[in-house]
Amino acid sequence: MNWTILFLLTGIFLGGNLVSYGSPAFAESSYDDLVDSAINDLERFSGNEHLSKPTFGESHLNSQIIVYDGFILNNQTFTITNNFHTPFAEQSIKLGEMNSFESKVYSPKGLKVQEFLFGIPKIGEAHLSELGVEVWYGINGEIEEVRAIQKSNIIDKESIVATHEKTKCKSTDVKEHCDTTSISVMFFEPLKDKVMALKAIDYNNRYHITYLNEGLDISDSSLNPMETRMIPPLIKGEGFIKITQMEKYSPYWMAKDGRMFERNDFGSFKQINISFERFQDSGIPLTRDHSEFGGVLQHEKQRALNVFNSTTLVSELPVSFAYVFPELDERINDKIKRKMTEQEQIAKNILEDSQVQARYSKHSRG
Repeated sequence: MNWTILFLLTGIFLGGNLVSYGSPAFAESSYDDLVDSAINDLERFSGNEHLSKPTFGESHLNSQIIVYDGFILNNQTFTITNNFHTPFAEQSIKLGEMNSFESKVYSPKGLKVQEFLFGIPKIGEAHLSELGVEVWYGINGEIEEVRAIQKSNIIDKESIVATHEKTKCKSTDVKEHCDTTSISVMFFEPLKDKVMALKAIDYNNRYHITYLNEGLDISDSSLNPMETRMIPPLIKGEGFIKITQMEKYSPYWMAKDGRMFERNDFGSFKQINISFERFQDSGIPLTRDHSEFGGVLQHEKQRALNVFNSTTLVSELPVSFAYVFPELDERINDKIKRKMTEQEQIAKNILEDSQVQARYSKHSRG
């Protein structure tokens, strides 16, 4: 944006008289006030009023960071570097302990509602959040109401502590243009999803949402009693069965007698640990098809042991062992090999001579 045109329009909108840097009017108004006034007039006359919606970090006008430390979790500060979503390291939240959440927002049109949204399935689905804490403000910036939007008792809405103060958006700012909202809450139940978001609504009913992922890890065991249901009986003549969910978000439920049920996506239940007990046959167990035939086998086995028990004759084998002979270096060197070759040749010559003499002696006698 051309800042000369910006200040020129500012002067026009301030009554038709230009305001110079050295004029008394500029001394009475700060630089930030003049810029805000000029931006508001430009938005109003150019149809870009959406540029003045709230922000926790970047300016909607030029993507410059105008709010520092836009989010604080348990005294850990985070600057929102992207208006849509800012990733930050996953933070662990313990159940049964107080945790503080703080947001800093710049809202030129005034802050009407500040929301903290928890348990969002993924970025862009703030409407599916499992928990929402809303802080409603009056026209003068005072807190009028604190609401907790939840399907189950995730937090105790009566114990929420909310505070508000005007703060500087940046440490170098002259005036306190930002609204800082702080809440302290205690979680009783885990959340299924980890993404959270900050949402602010101004008095023009324009809103802005910034997602924070990987968000929060709230996965401890629930401090609240598990949900119970009454389901129709499985056996004729049996009354309704009371089952209790094993843990939050789990599809498995259990009855007092140990029967376990699984809930499907349609909300119905089926037993998954069915035990089968064979009926008792009548008559004498003569064949293996009879239900008492196994008892007969055990009886005959015991009778045979009483006659002869061979287990007393079983001897214990000694502990086995093994010995590995190390590899020996070659003991025949080249010198010995040559001597052996020479002796081998001498032996061959002797054998050949003896065979020649034997043939000669045989022919002589003939």
